[in-house]
Amino acid sequence: MLFLAIFMMWFNNSNSMQSIPAIVAQLRFYGEYRIGDGPWQEITEGEHISSTKGDVTLRGNFHMLAPDGEYVGVYRGDLPVALYSNHIGVTIYEGDNEPHVLDIENSLYGSSACSEYWTGYVLSSEAEESVEILIQNPHRFGNENAIDELLAGIAFWSGIDFERGVLDSGQSQRNTGLFFVIVSLVLLGSALFSALLHVPNSRIIWLLGATILASGVYLTYSAPGISFWSEFRSVNTSVLGFSMMFYMLFVSMIITCFLKATKRIGYITTIASGVSIGIYLVLPAFTDMYFYDTWLFWTITQSVINLVLLVCLIKEYAVSDNKKRWLHAGMVLPLLAFEADAVAAAKGLWEIGAISQYIFFVLFLVAMFVVLRMIPKNINAVAKAKELELQRSRLEAEKNMVEAQLKESRISIMLSQIQPHFIYNTLGTIERMCLKDPQKAFDLVRNFSLYLRGNFSELDSVTPIRFAEELKHVEYYVNIEKVRFPDMSIEYDVEATEFVLPALSVQPLVENAIKHGLMRLETGGTVRIHSYETPTHFCVEVTDDGIGFDTEAHIDEKKHVGLRNIRGRLKAMVNGTLILESKLGVGTKAMIMIPKEVIV
Repeated sequence: MLFLAIFMMWFNNSNSMQSIPAIVAQLRFYGEYRIGDGPWQEITEGEHISSTKGDVTLRGNFHMLAPDGEYVGVYRGDLPVALYSNHIGVTIYEGDNEPHVLDIENSLYGSSACSEYWTGYVLSSEAEESVEILIQNPHRFGNENAIDELLAGIAFWSGIDFERGVLDSGQSQRNTGLFFVIVSLVLLGSALFSALLHVPNSRIIWLLGATILASGVYLTYSAPGISFWSEFRSVNTSVLGFSMMFYMLFVSMIITCFLKATKRIGYITTIASGVSIGIYLVLPAFTDMYFYDTWLFWTITQSVINLVLLVCLIKEYAVSDNKKRWLHAGMVLPLLAFEADAVAAAKGLWEIGAISQYIFFVLFLVAMFVVLRMIPKNINAVAKAKELELQRSRLEAEKNMVEAQLKESRISIMLSQIQPHFIYNTLGTIERMCLKDPQKAFDLVRNFSLYLRGNFSELDSVTPIRFAEELKHVEYYVNIEKVRFPDMSIEYDVEATEFVLPALSVQPLVENAIKHGLMRLETGGTVRIHSYETPTHFCVEVTDDGIGFDTEAHIDEKKHVGLRNIRGRLKAMVNGTLILESKLGVGTKAMIMIPKEVIV
């Protein structure tokens, strides 16, 4: 944990606003400042200047520094000066020139432009003339560090190079946030999968997925350079606020799930949190208040809610056994992190959400641990429960035997296709691609979600489906495996499509061909899917040129659930048959034959 904390502190500091000038250029503003009509004070590098105690005026000049930090002189050149504004208004006065307003929140720009942004300004006065910069806070509270960030972010606006430098300074944080978002979508898909199977405790998977999603969005939109990554400036601010609000709401819901003695108080508190968020979301629509201005009131409300939850956790800790005490103690962390961030942001000690971002990583690791342990156990529990249910059904009436077997077959075939190792491998592949090739990661997530949806729909499928639909499911699976094994080949020779067959009857055969045929080859290999018709049958052949097997050896289909279920469902639903042919060193062919009289 110590090494993790050190890494995250380094990560946060290396991606902060203060690191940008070192990347882009050496330019500083030296002179003096005053707050309101107060006395002038010297601007000292690293000294905090509050942006919430009144209008601030800076007086002085922009100075160039050599790469080694040596003073060069007052800057007057053709390159614009880049200024970073975080919800503040900036007006520049140069000699007798007209004041230059860089305030994007000025009424000329419209009241919906509340945001953080970069602007460029070209100096026009003589070098001996001083420049005055008036900084105004248009909000009811504001960012205490806004002036510090403006001074630290001053640089030459060297076109694309400057924008790329700012973007690069936040790239790691954005990529991490996007990775969190992708993983959260997989978690939510797993929660849907668990809910369809009526898996107990699936609610916690939903909440963990939603919490990771909110934290991933916050990481993405709080990264430096967001105004260059997403030009919807007012939307950026709204998304940042939404993500933190809903993150704390989901944290409250997770905490409530593990309360016993104080569960009723937890429910009431969580409902209050949701209602307060709803009020603050709609308040700007009926008043002249910015959404940004509601953050202060929401922070105060959330702090009260956190205090109630902390009392509940302390009471639970006192009455729970030793095995659960570590759980209640750990749930205190996101609440304390939020309070620390709120106090520090008000005092200008560090950026908003800095400590909470560390907790995002901890919650992410906890979520992965919980889900990867929960899903296999729950799947096994559901499978056992279904097996006992089917045994009781057979004893009740012989006439229901065929229907019960089909139900068992559908569940077993789906469970056999989504083994935990397949989920792990796919998630691992997505993780590696997020940074190297986000587009491929996006395509892989899409194919994985469509593949899961095809398996989910099989639970409710009591009738055969068209071959074209089954072929789509095969393609989703093949697209996933080809990312991991790009040297294998898949050939489609589709001559007949107008017939029906049980869902998940061809895809498992393709999976067997890849796993038991091609994967044992040193390289390459081809799987061919051929559909055709004869005068009496519709046929589907899945052929591979893998290692093959000895057909004279006994195959225990009790251990091969997929083959046994395919045979049973083919026979019961379309009166079809499955024939296997194989030769060692040559390959294997699996052929489905369906009589034409069953086609509707």
